Amino acid sequence: DKLAKGIDVNPEQAKVIRSEIIKTETRSPDGQFTVVATNLDKATKEAQSLIKKEDDKLPKVALEKTDRTVITKNEDNQTVDIYKINLNKAHKIKAGVTVIDDKVYPTVGYQAGRVEGLVQFDGSKIKGATVMYTVVQW
Repeated sequence: DKLAKGIDVNPEQAKVIRSEIIKTETRSPDGQFTVVATNLDKATKEAQSLIKKEDDKLPKVALEKTDRTVITKNEDNQTVDIYKINLNKAHKIKAGVTVIDDKVYPTVGYQAGRVEGLVQFDGSKIKGATVMYTVVQW
């Protein structure tokens, strides 16, 4: 909750961001470019400034529009690392139940973007199907 309030996102998005930040410890940065500075703190601030200004000398990946950009100093390598975090996961697998006339049907769904397809099962037989479109999202 503190993280969500601190970076102005909902708690679910904060969990995703926290998870992505933890993953940065085991993955390579998304982009690299050279910044001349006297120390890592100044280099980090310079990198933030260049990205904010959308400086065209930066590599495309550094300017890529994502939900969050994490800029962190890497003291081991004496570099400033940039990680792009996108909260919009385009593909989702869903599971649940559908109740019709007091009967419960296990339901499996797939969502790509705004379109979602659901299939209801009665045992191993398909009982029904549903296709939905997200009209509004926030």
